[in-house]
Amino acid sequence: GTLLLGKSKENNSEMPSWSWMLGGKTIIIDAGHGGVDPGAVGINNTLEKDINLDIAKRLNLLLVQAGCNVVMLREEDRDFGHSSNLLQRKREDLAYRIQKAMDARADIYFSIHANSFPDQRQYGPQVFYHPSSQEGEVLAVCIQNSLNKLSSKKRAAKANQSYFILKNADMLAVTVEAGFLSNPEEEAKLTQEEYQMKVAMAIFEGLGDYFTKK
Repeated sequence: GTLLLGKSKENNSEMPSWSWMLGGKTIIIDAGHGGVDPGAVGINNTLEKDINLDIAKRLNLLLVQAGCNVVMLREEDRDFGHSSNLLQRKREDLAYRIQKAMDARADIYFSIHANSFPDQRQYGPQVFYHPSSQEGEVLAVCIQNSLNKLSSKKRAAKANQSYFILKNADMLAVTVEAGFLSNPEEEAKLTQEEYQMKVAMAIFEGLGDYFTKK
């Protein structure tokens, strides 16, 4: 579908009053997985790599409108490894993403993912930050609060040491898990353009909240 922000009046009006604070910021949007790596596969076979990219594209639109310098790590279905060995290829892919972020001297690194869990009842978006990053925690909490408005499940932002990106990105970085593809209702929502836009808007507003607090 098209990536228009919708025809509703609110979407076509001016950007939020705080959006000037984002002007000139360099922001990396990393749509997780891609190419040979589908990421999680939903209960009805939705591929995480596709959902990640759809949300990333919508977030990109919002940030560009606010005057950010956005670096989209991928704008199509691809990965950045070249080995035939899949584990090695995944390592190369992640190393490339980190290097690209370093080269861009980004202010903020957004890693966009979707979750999966054996228990199909689990649902709700969640934001992760590296335990050693105080600013990461503040940003993650702002985005989490914003995302919680979309879900009856109110999750808390969480520290996580195991995400490669959070561990290795030498900058303000958060990982947004947009929801659970293992939950049939949430999987269905995540495939809808309107809901993807709401997720992107929530991340955008959380970022605005973070800069307002600063």
